[in-house]
Amino acid sequence: MTGVLYGVFTVADVQVALPLSELREVIPCPASFEPLLATGAGLVGAVNLRHQVIPVLDLRRLLGLQAPPGQDVVVVAAHDGVIFGLLAGAVRGVVHVDADADLGMTVNGELPPLFGRTFERPDDGAVVCVLDCAAIRRLPGIALATDTGGPSGAMAQAQAQGAASAGAGGTRGRGMMLLRAGEIGLCVDVSHIHSVVPELMLKSSPIDNGVIHGVVELGERYVPTVDTLAVLGLGALAPIDAKRGVALAFPRGLLTFAVTEVVSIVSAPPDDVLPTPAFGLPASAFAVGILPGQAGGSYLVLDGAALRADGELEVLAALGTPIGGAAPARREAPEGPPAQDGRVIEHRVRKYLTYLAGAEVATPLAQIEEIVPHPTDIIPFAGGGPTRGVFTHRSTSVPLVDLPALLGGPAAGDPAAARVLLVAGVGFIVPALRAIEESTWEERVPGDVPAPTSLAGSPLVKIGTRMLARLDLAGFARTMVGDREHGTDPGRD
Repeated sequence: MTGVLYGVFTVADVQVALPLSELREVIPCPASFEPLLATGAGLVGAVNLRHQVIPVLDLRRLLGLQAPPGQDVVVVAAHDGVIFGLLAGAVRGVVHVDADADLGMTVNGELPPLFGRTFERPDDGAVVCVLDCAAIRRLPGIALATDTGGPSGAMAQAQAQGAASAGAGGTRGRGMMLLRAGEIGLCVDVSHIHSVVPELMLKSSPIDNGVIHGVVELGERYVPTVDTLAVLGLGALAPIDAKRGVALAFPRGLLTFAVTEVVSIVSAPPDDVLPTPAFGLPASAFAVGILPGQAGGSYLVLDGAALRADGELEVLAALGTPIGGAAPARREAPEGPPAQDGRVIEHRVRKYLTYLAGAEVATPLAQIEEIVPHPTDIIPFAGGGPTRGVFTHRSTSVPLVDLPALLGGPAAGDPAAARVLLVAGVGFIVPALRAIEESTWEERVPGDVPAPTSLAGSPLVKIGTRMLARLDLAGFARTMVGDREHGTDPGRD
């Protein structure tokens, strides 16, 4: 079955698509536009792109749509010999749509309808409007530039045709997004790109380290952002060079890769990709070749499928959090029969932090007040046992406890990789974080049962397909500090 490859972007809250044969490239929005001697509705001015003057249209103004907060990009479209730009909120990736999934639609109004077809995204079911470039050309007063050629156009059309032949066993030319990270050129198949962050406005987070530079707002979530060069083993990206972001979708969330520039999208036949040399580059499972002869020179080809299948990167992607910390709706179900110690199975959905403590375990996210790096300035405790000493945090003295040792296992290990969970006035050292995830069911423990002090005695919680020990860190903290005035335990409510 034949189909079409579409590039998808957002206009206000609407997902809009262009066939790749008409999508030339995506560039960051400039600080200001060049004025033109034209006053067409929605025309905001022009950009000078590699000595090509391109008029730019804001469809939101034309349609009276409210613009959501966030930085814009300019989607450069080419159609039947002319070229123009469209303001967009974000790029939402490339999707393949079967021919029979493309549905017609009629729009009545004084202006030419800007779309006449829609489709449902195969990945998330969102409705996408296919922009009609011919209708754009018919708008009163619109300025259009003569197309002088560029990196996509006919090549993107060849890519779409290649997708159809691939379904019949043919060889598919790949659409590649060219990136630059510092002085290093990188490229990745556009089918693996979820979205592009045109201006990387990073916020600090508790999981920051040499690889993670912070989080960025993407949609309704804070998404972790990694140093692309560090992930590839090619050094580190200077903070001044982390200007753009490329987001990839993982099974449990999104992960943004910091880059300096998004250069363009090109079509690369397989024969154009050269193998990497036997030496001269650091070994990386993600680098699979070199694409020469492009704008700016040669580019290191990255294996997008390998990046998205990497377990460590998936763990980082799962650490994204909702903006505003909105809690999921709870789903209650009748309790199961009680066990001998009074425990019952309760079906409920709530957020858990999963992490390592000798084994992978989980604690209700509501118990975690803060996550901080392992402190370097500690007053040590020489008496042995799991208590490591005291440190100060926000003008408060906090006892520092090695959680794996408290549970009877080996100590947490490398302080540089460890994190400290602040719960009810106690800092619990854990070797590594896993993710923030939702539960399916959990064992509920009666209030008169003491909090267990080992993994073997802990109640269980089901998260995804895993059953993990549910640690009551708030109960641990109350026992250790002797404070009986905390009220109801969030882990047992």
